[in-house]
Amino acid sequence: MNADVDARASEIEAAYRLADGCYLLGSLERGVTVYNQQVRAHNLAWALWERRDRSPFKNIAVVGGGIGGLTIAACLLSLFEASTKVTIFERLWDLSPIQQGADGRWLHPRIYDWPYFGSRAPGASLPVLNWSEGRASDVARTILREFGKFCDRFATENDRLSVYLGLRNFKINVGHKTIDYVGARAKRIGSFFDVDRPEGGTTKFDCIILATGFGLESGANGFPVISYWRNEQLAQPSLDGTHRRYLISGFGDGALVDLCRLTVERYRQDTILYELFGDELESMEENFRDDLSKIGDDANIYELLTEYDQNRLAKAKQEVSNRIRKDTSVVLHIAGKDGKITRFSEIFGRRSSVLNRVMTFLLYRCGAFSLSFEEPSEFAPKNGIEPGHVLCRYGADTLRHLRDMIADHTDLATRLTQMEDSRKQVAKRLWRPGSIPNPGSRLD
Repeated sequence: MNADVDARASEIEAAYRLADGCYLLGSLERGVTVYNQQVRAHNLAWALWERRDRSPFKNIAVVGGGIGGLTIAACLLSLFEASTKVTIFERLWDLSPIQQGADGRWLHPRIYDWPYFGSRAPGASLPVLNWSEGRASDVARTILREFGKFCDRFATENDRLSVYLGLRNFKINVGHKTIDYVGARAKRIGSFFDVDRPEGGTTKFDCIILATGFGLESGANGFPVISYWRNEQLAQPSLDGTHRRYLISGFGDGALVDLCRLTVERYRQDTILYELFGDELESMEENFRDDLSKIGDDANIYELLTEYDQNRLAKAKQEVSNRIRKDTSVVLHIAGKDGKITRFSEIFGRRSSVLNRVMTFLLYRCGAFSLSFEEPSEFAPKNGIEPGHVLCRYGADTLRHLRDMIADHTDLATRLTQMEDSRKQVAKRLWRPGSIPNPGSRLD
């Protein structure tokens, strides 16, 4: 093996290693997009394959049947020899369950990297489970169809791929590399999976890969948790002519996307950049890139946007002003769960994408929403906002999500903290180009 390739593979393997033979895929990283998780999956699978002589894994468990889990499973099936078996464990009753049917959410591979080069390119251009921008439901459909093709090509041998759905009593013992489970074994029919009766067991694996994502979203006491991926009518005008009031709590990407949907008429994530900047889009991106390179990616960009306000953002601000929704009133609660945020300018650090921070700045300058620093449980009833119109976008408690499935999690506390602090699982393409086969590759 080339020394540089070996060093790169070793570094990747170490970044993902939770314990000997157990790996955590992206759950504690920044950049929680579908595309970034897929890139991480490619990197890890390639690194394990490059190091296969040192760690000859023959029986691999992938915990999580979402897009990240399916991507690494497909990579493993295509990279490793036919004697290597892969088992997917999914808590819900189908694969890629989160994005299925999510017609109101839009996915793009790189738009959260805007304004950097290539951020508007519509295709993921991945060797495994490739897709292009679209509704989340369409992306999930594409991923599942592509996964079926990988299975047809690389998992034709009996039991090379096993899938368990509808899991109950699921626990991982990382130290022993065993999984206790009760679930229904699924039979693949094309890109679909039928299930038999539930069965229980304890299975030992050579390698366990946790591709469980970040967990389900948490909410505030007294308000329903409305998942970001569930269909609703926030972006649609009221059909009964009533004026509705909303409170959004949070200032991550999920909260700011919903802010846009509730305040901008005919808002679409796939077209808003072109609508706001028109022919000036490329020059605007160039200016942004230059200025961001000076202040750094982690910098708060509020002062920069304030400098842009009277010139570079003038046209975009007018476009936004012309499109403020008339059937909604929106309040953005930004104090945070710990109440430490006290000024609007403080939310413009790297807790959300540049694009969503720009949109939030423009909307505020146009008077499209107001601010609250009061607890939602106190603010909402005083201001006549129905509980169903309070959107808590706090993200997930990922560490709790992991502890709930790992029996010996106390032994891993130090390592989990290290992984969360270091965040070395960069979402950059580190695998060797051409090294990962796909269904279109020539057979050896």
